[in-house]
Amino acid sequence: MMSTQELIASKIRILREVHNYTQEHVANVLDISQNTYSLIEKGETKLTVDRLERLANLYQMELIDLFRMNEHTYIHTITHSNGIIGTQQLTVNQTPEEERKLYIDTISRLERENDKLHKLIEKLTEKM
Repeated sequence: MMSTQELIASKIRILREVHNYTQEHVANVLDISQNTYSLIEKGETKLTVDRLERLANLYQMELIDLFRMNEHTYIHTITHSNGIIGTQQLTVNQTPEEERKLYIDTISRLERENDKLHKLIEKLTEKM
C-alpha cells in the first residue's frame, strides 16, 4: 500500500502531465529547483502546506480536491478565454445528479465566456 506522501506525489505528477507542464515550470511556480520538484514527484521529498496550496492554485482547484482525487477521478482541463487553464474533476462514482450539475455549471461558464468574447469582437469591429 502506498504512503500518503507517495499518493500525493502520484497525484501531482498526473496533474502536471494532464496540464502539459514541465517539471521545470511547476518548480518555478513553487520557487524550487527542478531537481527538488522531481524528488517531490517521486515521493522522496515532503511537500509543505504552502507548496500544496500553490499547486492547488496552479491547477485551479481546491486543496481538498487534491486529496480527494482517486483512481475513479477523471481530470478535465479547460482553457479559459484569458488563457488560464482550469481543472475540473469528475469522479466516476458520482451520482447522476452531481454529474448533471457539473455539466450544467460547465456549460453556463462557457456561455458566459462566449458572451464576453462576442462583446469583445463587437468592440474591435466598431473600431475598424
